[in-house]
Amino acid sequence: MPFFALSDADRASELRADTEAILAASRDRRAVLLPFVAGRALVVAVDEDGSRPGVRFAPAEVRLRDVRRSADGDEDPLAFERLSFLGFREEDGAPVFAAEVKRCESLVREAVARNPAVIGRVGRGAVDEAIATKDAKSVGPEMSRKDAGLLAAAASLLRWQRNTRFCQKCGSPVKIVKSGHKAQCANSDCRAPYYPTLMPAVLTLCTCGDYALLGRNSKWPRGFYSCLAGFVDQSESLEQAVAREVLEESGVVIDPSTVRYVTSQPWPFPCQLMVGFRAEVAPKRVTVSDAVCDTRRTRPGSRNTSNEEHAQSCEVSFPPTPTLDIAELRDARWFHRDWLRAQLGKHVDPREGGGREIPVGEIALPGRHALARYLVERWCDEPNVAKPGTSPDSPPPPSVAMTDDREMPLVPTTNRSFAFRVVEMNLPTAAGGGRHTALRFSPTGGGGAPTVNDHARLDAACEAEAGRIGASLRLLGGGQMCFRGGEISESAEIDDEDEASLLIVLRNGGGGDNGGAEVPRVDPELVRALVRRAYPMHDILIPGAFEGGGDGTTEQGLARRYQY
Repeated sequence: MPFFALSDADRASELRADTEAILAASRDRRAVLLPFVAGRALVVAVDEDGSRPGVRFAPAEVRLRDVRRSADGDEDPLAFERLSFLGFREEDGAPVFAAEVKRCESLVREAVARNPAVIGRVGRGAVDEAIATKDAKSVGPEMSRKDAGLLAAAASLLRWQRNTRFCQKCGSPVKIVKSGHKAQCANSDCRAPYYPTLMPAVLTLCTCGDYALLGRNSKWPRGFYSCLAGFVDQSESLEQAVAREVLEESGVVIDPSTVRYVTSQPWPFPCQLMVGFRAEVAPKRVTVSDAVCDTRRTRPGSRNTSNEEHAQSCEVSFPPTPTLDIAELRDARWFHRDWLRAQLGKHVDPREGGGREIPVGEIALPGRHALARYLVERWCDEPNVAKPGTSPDSPPPPSVAMTDDREMPLVPTTNRSFAFRVVEMNLPTAAGGGRHTALRFSPTGGGGAPTVNDHARLDAACEAEAGRIGASLRLLGGGQMCFRGGEISESAEIDDEDEASLLIVLRNGGGGDNGGAEVPRVDPELVRALVRRAYPMHDILIPGAFEGGGDGTTEQGLARRYQY
């Protein structure tokens, strides 16, 4: 059952227009009231226990019979016609009502403190000290699923009543009828009816193979990402809304035939129904031709990789680059499934109580009560997409890794120079089989531009790795990689984008003059795709202009080799 869904009550909607039945329900000795003060719910802090982890609050419910009397002789603020009927509670059949109690708040608080059901949940301490007013949206995730559903339904209904005061046709006042679920114009010549508003919105997890597209709007803290979402337009199907919203916000075109419904969730803040979808995006593909590969070296002791074996150039697919509408999103990025799996559970939604600042280079997702979280977790639970000719039961080596089995940090040392090499491995069945393109990198010995010795050590490490798994190896191009940014001063705000930005400067290929290593370049898009798999929070810069290659030719204005 989705969070915030009214799951602990029989709505008994057929009784709403039956005044006698609802009046009898309000006089039932079990009837309870969920009180609200100026739109905020009255709740009580409860003791946490192992059977209900994360539950810190419960509705401050009142026995209706304890407050059904006039307050100071004035008109009864809890008269029958002011109550909104929510249904019968599943666990004990008690009728449940909601009402605004600002005019008699002290009376209601006293009644809450006398309610045995509340006293039993508070445990230690005085009940009156545990009572507080909270926004239903923010406190819901810290309640049980059943309590959150009841409170959300009550909050949404009362908010609609507060906002529906005049007739949209004639301007006359309206009267709330049908147990709080209908407003009707009081003008006898009009009598126009109005019902609680419901605004459908689509929430979409866009995927491209093993990548998922997540975005962040300008109101969210740095590092907080979620699925793309938007409201449905008039005369628009849900599937059309998915395609339009994704294109508007990210510039990414989805394949309409892949849009499929997953589940829905009420989000009554104020009145949305979130409809969850999955959609697939066609990947871009890069073919690495032999013309840009260093084919002079193979793994020692292995048979040489023949031209016939590599007649089909290796191909790498990756997601298209988002083109943001800054009026819609502050950022949107593709995250690899393996990277997201490692991030799940590390950080809580910083907008919720107790949320902490998200470390630079990492992300947080909406809480477990949110549909977006469910879509991402369900996708992460699925196996990675198996490439043609590979075995899904035998995972291949990592696509991006440091050599010598060093642990790869999320945010490597700033301003430290690394040498990198792109390789292609023909894997045996035990290692997944098929052809696998990977990037390996290691720190340079002197901390500056990679030398011949730096690349020689890196190549030897790649060859040793291939030898351990019995793979044939083809060394492609390489170059220099430098990580920059990420430092945040003590005075920086949590959402200071400039101080928290991360950058990878890639110098693709090397000339060989002035001590630099002679290394062929690789297609920049291939390098970007590999690096972003491991470092999705880093922006990538390939600076400078390329001079002509050794043969005096250039490809699309870019040379094969580059002087550091």
